[in-house]
Amino acid sequence: MLRLPTALVEEMIAHSREELPNEACGMVHALDGGSMTLHRVTNAAASPYRYDMAPLEMLKLERLRDERGEALFAIYHSHVASEAWPSPTDVRMAFWPPGEMDGRPMYPDAYYVLVSLAEQPADVRAFRIRPGASVAECIEEEPLEVV
Repeated sequence: MLRLPTALVEEMIAHSREELPNEACGMVHALDGGSMTLHRVTNAAASPYRYDMAPLEMLKLERLRDERGEALFAIYHSHVASEAWPSPTDVRMAFWPPGEMDGRPMYPDAYYVLVSLAEQPADVRAFRIRPGASVAECIEEEPLEVV
C-alpha cells in the first residue's frame, strides 16, 4: 500500500486549485529513509485537458535528485473536470517514445498520482503505468493511504 503524508497530499490539492483552469503537475522525490519532497513543475501545455512538464524544469529536478541521492517517487497531476483516473493521453505520454505502450515506461518505478477537482473534497488516487496492449491494460491502481 502506498502511504503519502497528509501535508504532501494537501500541497498537491492546493497546487491543483491554484492552477485552475489548467491542470497542475509536479514530481515527488524521496530518500531511502522515507522523507519526501514535492516539486511543482510548470505545465507547459497550459491546458485544462492535458499536462506537459516543462523540460528545463524536469532537467533541473533530475540534477537535484542526483545531487541529493533521491529517487523519483511519484509524478502527480490534476484533472480539473474528470475523475482521478489516467486518461488515454496520460497513459500514452508515460512511455518512451510516447504512445509505444508495449515498450518501457519512461519512469517505470514511479507512482502516478492524480488529483481530481471534479468533486469536493478533491479525490486523490495512485496508479502504476505498465506496458500493455491497450490503455486499460496499462493502468494498475495502487491502494493509497494518507497518513
